[in-house]
Amino acid sequence: MARSPRLALALALLALVALRIAQLSPPSVIPASAPPDVFSAERARAHLLEIAAEPRPTGSAGHRRARDYLLAKLADLGVQAEVQSTSVLSRQWGLPYDAAHVENLVARLPGADSTRAVALVAHYDSVPGSPGAADDGSAVAALLETLRALKSGPPLRNDVLLLFTDAEEGGVLGGKAFMDEHPLRGEVGIALNFDARGAGGVVAMFETGPGDAFPVRELGRAAPFPIASSLFPEVARRLGHSTDFSVFKRAGIPGLNFAFSDDAAHYHTPSDTLSNLDLRSVQHAGDYALSLARRFGGLDLRHRDREDAVYFNTWGAHVVSYPIGWASPIAALVAGLFAGAVVVARRRQVASLGRISAGFLAFLALLAGAAAAVGGLGWILRRVHPVLRVMPFEPYNAPAFRLALALAALAVSAAGYRLFRRRLGACELALGALLLWLLLLVGASLFMPGASFYFAWPLAFSLLGLVAVTIRRGDAPPTLADAALLVAAAVPVVALAVPGPYLLFVALGLPMAAAPALAVALVFGLFLPHAELLGGGLSRRLALAFALPGLAALVVACAPLGFTEAEPRPASLAYALDTAAERAHWLSADRDLDPWTAGYFPAERAQSPSFAVPFVRVTRQSEAPSLALPPPSLTVLGDAVRGGVRSLRVRVASPRGAPWLLAEVASPTEVIRAEVDGRRVEESARGAGARRNVRWGFTYMGLPPGGIEWSLEVEDSGPLEIRLMDQTYELPRELARGPRPREIMGVPYRLADSTFVSGSFRF
Repeated sequence: MARSPRLALALALLALVALRIAQLSPPSVIPASAPPDVFSAERARAHLLEIAAEPRPTGSAGHRRARDYLLAKLADLGVQAEVQSTSVLSRQWGLPYDAAHVENLVARLPGADSTRAVALVAHYDSVPGSPGAADDGSAVAALLETLRALKSGPPLRNDVLLLFTDAEEGGVLGGKAFMDEHPLRGEVGIALNFDARGAGGVVAMFETGPGDAFPVRELGRAAPFPIASSLFPEVARRLGHSTDFSVFKRAGIPGLNFAFSDDAAHYHTPSDTLSNLDLRSVQHAGDYALSLARRFGGLDLRHRDREDAVYFNTWGAHVVSYPIGWASPIAALVAGLFAGAVVVARRRQVASLGRISAGFLAFLALLAGAAAAVGGLGWILRRVHPVLRVMPFEPYNAPAFRLALALAALAVSAAGYRLFRRRLGACELALGALLLWLLLLVGASLFMPGASFYFAWPLAFSLLGLVAVTIRRGDAPPTLADAALLVAAAVPVVALAVPGPYLLFVALGLPMAAAPALAVALVFGLFLPHAELLGGGLSRRLALAFALPGLAALVVACAPLGFTEAEPRPASLAYALDTAAERAHWLSADRDLDPWTAGYFPAERAQSPSFAVPFVRVTRQSEAPSLALPPPSLTVLGDAVRGGVRSLRVRVASPRGAPWLLAEVASPTEVIRAEVDGRRVEESARGAGARRNVRWGFTYMGLPPGGIEWSLEVEDSGPLEIRLMDQTYELPRELARGPRPREIMGVPYRLADSTFVSGSFRF
């Protein structure tokens, strides 16, 4: 094949991949001068200046100021809002249970002849220490701007509910409270939830409720730039993420869940600020909210069908969807196409069943090699690079690392192809790789039908290209027409398959780089005919074409060796006072200490961690001065024994006004029943001894100044010991050893920059 057609093929494939990745970017920001019926992220930004001015964890002063701002703005927009103030307890994540006093904000924009309500949902709390500009101030601001745009036009047919939930960061507690008891919960016909897991990136519709065929179809019709795939819910379900959308989904309410997740280095950190937020992501979220509120606001939301769908994007964010029942017949048709390709290959004597099986095994080895090589490279980088060692999830320059690791996976794949090509024919290796795709298609169709499209259509078009070129020409020299046919077959394959590895890199980050690398190598298997025409079966040039720019990208990615005020270093330091033991400690969850934090941990005073903080692995502990801080209080309101069961009623509070409290039964006592701030918990079904190694307890966010009542029924088997620990979100100022450098920030939020005070009570 002439050099120029080969170059043309390479450039065409590169252009297709680059264009497809570019389409996974959010739209441009619309200025504040836009017409009033248009969503403008610049107008939404004005709300973020107030909402994200300070951290707003549930029960904090910043949280109350954000609540008051939202109530005032809703009133300015002519919409009456109410505060749903209630307590809630969730057992979803097990012990310790999540509980809180929440203050949801609920506003209704009346429709002209409502059939059911369209609920627009976002949470207005943030994690401690983080201004939460992205998570989830961006969505709160977007919904306020959406409401303004809706008010500028004629009334919709249906009501629109704006629900700003509380304590989402504490375990989706505000959303649970709304669905448990708010009188408007029964009027919701469809729920649209907006969240964030990073500071930028495209906003994807990544989760649906029951009967998603209808909302997905309308999403494709109404949203100006929809990013959606039925593969996303399958992945999200297995990653275990939970948002406010989950409560609507469990209640059987149809809906769509949206989020952006790039720039995850800022997620749940003090650097989640307005200056680090990509306003294009706010624009994308607002475009969804406004277009879908208008669309669903004009439809009859009663008695909609409950069919599910397979759906995905093609070029230009066009959404294709079809009934989920088609997944198996489509898989059967593609399997027939694969069988036909094998028959043709055997007749032309370019492959045999035995050597196709060998190609299948070779491709499995290629996948394992790529995953192991990239996973190993990521592991080494996170242990030797001074920045990566301390970043909890992703570095600030994550795109450079993603490009480097993706190219590394391609280089290993190309090298593996050349290695196996010495013993197997091009057709045998290609059919072996596509056999794995076929097996994945069959498995997906049976167990993950929403993901079946990802294997069906790329496989089908790859088979067509394989038959049209590799099988047809055999050992004949390739022509320009062959290259053109393979480019044509690659167009739909790139559209459907390439976003998978890219979005996996974004979702999983550097710590799990082996998984997206495996996906890169898997997609490479669709392009083995292209690799053959590019000389990858006989020359090192293809592997080098990936390896050399990959190495350059890695050098660029690794170049930053320090931190700045704009990109600060995460570090954790907390103060813990145990009043029962009359001892205090400094705590840290860091593997490597920065010089400022290290001053609190002199080597001669270092201790093994003994102070436990829920959800955090403490790695360092040292002695600290004991301050005269009052521990949480416990007042006995009732104590009686009847029939071998002890009933205890107490009031627990924080004399120092802490917004967070942990309460746990420290003695080996079986808890039968409990009631936390009026929320009852039955434990008798757990059975004797079911909780021998796990302390019964709960955390409480938004603790009222007067505390809460807590009732317990336990087996009367001896003295009962209760441990209480409260948390405030700042370090003791009188113990500070100078100001923290601006290039250091407190992370993780559950521990850093906190003061814990604990006390024990025995009855």
